[in-house]
Amino acid sequence: MRTFLSLTGALSLACMVSVYAGQAKPAAAGQKPAAATPESLENGAALFKRHCVMCHGAAGLGDGPAAKTLKGKLPSLADKAVMSKLTDAQIHETITNGKKTEIGNMPALGKRLKPEEITDVVNFVRTLAK
Repeated sequence: MRTFLSLTGALSLACMVSVYAGQAKPAAAGQKPAAATPESLENGAALFKRHCVMCHGAAGLGDGPAAKTLKGKLPSLADKAVMSKLTDAQIHETITNGKKTEIGNMPALGKRLKPEEITDVVNFVRTLAK
């Protein structure tokens, strides 16, 4: 019963984020990524923990508690081959605007996070790929 209530709460939160998240401008395609300073990485880690771990898991393996309710497996953010195909601008845009897939929908965080906070998350996510 406790697990059911936890999952229900997590799904409710994800739905609320989806409904209230807006569409901020994505990073420009040719934009130079901000430096991954220790402060940026620390802030990115905290934001990732707060907004992303529920689905992506602490190590970015796509094994968070809410991932079990999805229709398939999330791609691993720790997979160097997968992540090397994505630019920082593409990751920034996905976080900002969300993404609809056959597996499930990633909520847009553009209204909840400032562009520089999203850049911090991008910088942190880059550290997960091994």
